Amino acid sequence: MDNLIVHHLIVHELKKQPESAETELILSKAPLPISEQAIELIGRLDQIFERKNDLLQGFLAAPDESLFPAYYQNWLTEGRDRSNFIVFSNDTMKVLQQSLNGVIGAKGGYLLYADYTMEEQRMLGIFLIRETPGMIFIADEETQGIKLSLTQYLDVDHMAMAVRLLAGKGRTVQMIRHARTQSSISQYFTDWVGLDRPETSAELTQSFLELVEELPIPKDRESGFAMNEGDFEKALVKYAAKQPQQTIRAKEFDEFFYGNEKPLQDMLEEGDGVLDEGFRVDKRSLRKQFYLRAGFGGLSITCTKDHFRSGQIEVDEATGKITINSDELASLLLDQKGE
Repeated sequence: MDNLIVHHLIVHELKKQPESAETELILSKAPLPISEQAIELIGRLDQIFERKNDLLQGFLAAPDESLFPAYYQNWLTEGRDRSNFIVFSNDTMKVLQQSLNGVIGAKGGYLLYADYTMEEQRMLGIFLIRETPGMIFIADEETQGIKLSLTQYLDVDHMAMAVRLLAGKGRTVQMIRHARTQSSISQYFTDWVGLDRPETSAELTQSFLELVEELPIPKDRESGFAMNEGDFEKALVKYAAKQPQQTIRAKEFDEFFYGNEKPLQDMLEEGDGVLDEGFRVDKRSLRKQFYLRAGFGGLSITCTKDHFRSGQIEVDEATGKITINSDELASLLLDQKGE
């Protein structure tokens, strides 16, 4: 993992059973050694986080509005060093314990604090991980065979909750919450971090797409002529997928598609400023905007809006008739159908 640098790690344990209102906090006095295994763990956790589509995103509350942002700001002011990292994690864990006291249904676990850089983006990740029972094969010295044994291991593939705070300004807080059906339980996590103006990736992506529909079609870099709509849509999906942390920012978007012109930035200045500071795109929502899929009664079709614009697919709403104009597709189907 050449693009990953781990700066500081520490783990604390918060003991709490769902049926209990009481919590027990076990604080680490020393950081977790940055070993090969630790680096591999952080890389895996970050990778799992990256695979999440519809994240909750927002701004960090002001230091005078919530304790976590205040402690976080103090740590940043002190230069993100190791000793203050330990103090910061201890102080914020005590706040979390207070937030969890009395919350029936909430469950504890291990809180892993990770200060790391991924693809040149410095960030703080806090991952709530729990142990899960499992089985392993071990050597049986008595029988000289192999036997099953019970064990406990970290269930990193199913992080209970997690948050990343990106270095910089703007919409820097990204959060996943698995307890979506228990909003009163998972709400303590967003309240603890001090997430301000939260919106989902899907909501922000939809707002972005509505703006894109109003933008002029950019010019093709090679020909100098305007792209057709289909090529622009494909380029947009490809562009979003390649952005670091899948984050789209208006300035970079304008530079990539429009050069010295600033149509998206100009539009944002006239609007409500929701997307001014950039946002993490929801790839699923983006693809659904341009790539269409439908299936019924054993039949299915996948296409793009460009297929409609080009006349390759036609739909008669009155009769419910779908016409696909493609000699190649017809030939492929007939070859498989046979006699």
